[in-house]
Amino acid sequence: MNSKPVRAAVEKVLLPGCFFVASPGRLRIEHAAAEHVTWEIYRGYLLDSALTRETVQFEAWNVFLDFFDGLAGERAAAVPLISIKWQADLGRIHVTRQILTHGFEAYEDAPGVILSRQVHKWIAELVGTIEPKRFPDALAAELGAYLFLAVVGTSRLPITSLESPLPAFSLGQIAYVPGLADADEPWADTIAFLQATLGGEHTSIEQAKALETALRATPDQGLAGLVSALQQRAVRSCSNSDFLPGLFRTVFNHVALSPYTEFADRMIAVLLELATAERLGAEAVVDVLGSMLWHLCRHLTAFDLTLFHNFGANYPDALFLDSLLKAYLQWIDERPELFSSTPDDAVSVARNKRRRRRALRQSCMVRKQYEGHRVPDAPTSMGENARVLSAPFARVPEEQILQMSKRRRTLFDGQPLEGLLSEMGRRALAESIADLEHSVELDELGMAQFLNRPLGVCKEAGERDRTPLMSYQAFSRSIVKKRLSQLKSNCWLSDQQHAQCLIALETSSPGGVAAGSVSVSNRPGVVSLADAQKVAADFILMRTTRRSLDDLLAAYDLQPLARACGKTAGWLTSGDPVLLVEDAPPGESPLRRTLRFYDERANLRLELGFFLGPDRMVRYRELHGIEFVDRLQVVRIAEATDGDAWTVHDVRDRSLWLEVC
Repeated sequence: MNSKPVRAAVEKVLLPGCFFVASPGRLRIEHAAAEHVTWEIYRGYLLDSALTRETVQFEAWNVFLDFFDGLAGERAAAVPLISIKWQADLGRIHVTRQILTHGFEAYEDAPGVILSRQVHKWIAELVGTIEPKRFPDALAAELGAYLFLAVVGTSRLPITSLESPLPAFSLGQIAYVPGLADADEPWADTIAFLQATLGGEHTSIEQAKALETALRATPDQGLAGLVSALQQRAVRSCSNSDFLPGLFRTVFNHVALSPYTEFADRMIAVLLELATAERLGAEAVVDVLGSMLWHLCRHLTAFDLTLFHNFGANYPDALFLDSLLKAYLQWIDERPELFSSTPDDAVSVARNKRRRRRALRQSCMVRKQYEGHRVPDAPTSMGENARVLSAPFARVPEEQILQMSKRRRTLFDGQPLEGLLSEMGRRALAESIADLEHSVELDELGMAQFLNRPLGVCKEAGERDRTPLMSYQAFSRSIVKKRLSQLKSNCWLSDQQHAQCLIALETSSPGGVAAGSVSVSNRPGVVSLADAQKVAADFILMRTTRRSLDDLLAAYDLQPLARACGKTAGWLTSGDPVLLVEDAPPGESPLRRTLRFYDERANLRLELGFFLGPDRMVRYRELHGIEFVDRLQVVRIAEATDGDAWTVHDVRDRSLWLEVC
């Protein structure tokens, strides 16, 4: 491909107006016509320069973040945060970023004596590779998406370093929104940056990350201006009453809380200011807070602080839950009528109040469970702890991460839950316990939300996996029993209530597929439904969350399926509960691996297989930083027969293929 359109696209995505840079930072963009780099990619990852001798020449555009110190003057960065590298001979654009880490280097102490020493070391990470010929009319949009991911991280679940944001983003120093403004200078005002993003044609994720930037970078005295800007945007979106609540939920769903900063408290403070009637309203704010608490509890049920999060070393979720719960209890004291039911409540009102009490019960229960849990001085993981952060963030001794006995801090020390509960809070909690007479509330005690990447089932162990991240609702009866015992030991549940709940639990039968019966892949560094078996052996996978399922289905042309079986295609997109899991028999070749779709009664409705190329590998196509299987074959389709029975038909001979749009 001609280099001219590549240069035009790069120039467009690197306009200074696309960036926010907090003072005293300075943005610097440099072009190198010929840059020689030690370069080798292995299984999707860029190898460290010490591990390869291969050198490649690029035309490069490097983005630096310099700092100006009033005493020391300009401190020019020695290494770019982000780079765009054009490999003209192969027709590829690579987007990379650099992370400053604590590492080791070898040195010769004496002739023939090689030792190692600790150093600060820049690690290069490959964000993604683009073939411009595949995007003749949308190269700038595709390239801008990769720059965005370079700043905010490539996944909403930051397990690996590449999936996590740049430290400069987490600390509110830099942000990027593609196509934001044709300007000669980056944004320095957080509120103006946010207003410009919310006022343009930007995705919900881009808008959420702009709000997250404003929450991280706006000084305390400027939060009133941030509230005013959000209020004005809500007025302009009067036709969409869910705009602001949806924006905050998106921020919550995609935020990385490590390193733990003032972000959580700032977001809560802004929400509380928006609760006045002429802005967002108390009910809307209470429901946003309740939704966050509810999802945190489901997450901590799936990924607890005992088996996961480095055995509780990385505990920002628990700190966030604590802050949210304290704000929630404030609302119970100030507006008890939003929580307490009355005989005159309409059915929908009573249901909403019960949902709010559910958030209270679940969060009180989880917080009480982790009181006194031993944790490191600050929440971190081995990977996060390897990053070099500016003051006041100090590196946590590794022994605290690896050994619980070395941890000096305990969660919620000196702040027991009982001390947070006012009389109104106790009444609301008691009413939420009484709600367990409803089967949906009793089942909620055992609900968890797991994550999985089913399209990555054919990838090798250790290979980069950027396939769609799917979320799943799951239920465990044994966890319900454990939590009923916990509620009883806390004196929140009487002996009689406990006995009644156990009887009701025996008749409860949430539909789904037993997690233990699903043959899933379990690859290091990749989330998997195998995690459910680590938590409880009796987990039932109930459904794939609709949003994650719709995002995956939207990438494929479903017309061949619709022509072959309109009912199945309609069911997939109707909004009915669907469970998508992979079937990966252990020890079998990729030829035997499939994707299975079940309905809410655990009936197999559809099965898709993978197309293998001449090299016996599944082909992936990367779009906006997400990898999709290029072609999926319809293997089996089920059709309803008499009663509730289903007949499964093998349709491989019909050559039905679903291809990426």
